[in-house]
Amino acid sequence: MKIQPFPYQIKVKIQVIVNPSEDVEKIKDAVRKIFGDIILNPLNNGMLQGESEDQKCLYIIYEQVRARQIMGVVRRLLIENSSGECTWLYLNRQAAYVGVVAICEEETESPLGPIKLEICTPKISEFIDWLVPL
Repeated sequence: MKIQPFPYQIKVKIQVIVNPSEDVEKIKDAVRKIFGDIILNPLNNGMLQGESEDQKCLYIIYEQVRARQIMGVVRRLLIENSSGECTWLYLNRQAAYVGVVAICEEETESPLGPIKLEICTPKISEFIDWLVPL
């Protein structure tokens, strides 16, 4: 699939909680299977966080929301979760570990905690239309 680049500046932030019983490397692997080589850094509150200004980290999501026919749900959640120049989604962490984009409507839908994806751009409406067009 040929992906048309998003023509505006974008900032992607990933956050994921690390439970005491979990292997940090497995969590990093799950994130990398969806977002590529994004670097995750530990925070003091038991979370990992990564940031990128490279929209290519969203290309697997771009492809899978079309292939799995979940554009309507993703679009609705991006609109509901938008505030100012930012919007966000929860992704199921276990599904990510096997390279599958599974959207969670609620944080509790991912038993070990979701991956939180936050996207900020001055053109948030255009971003939503780019990722999940009508």
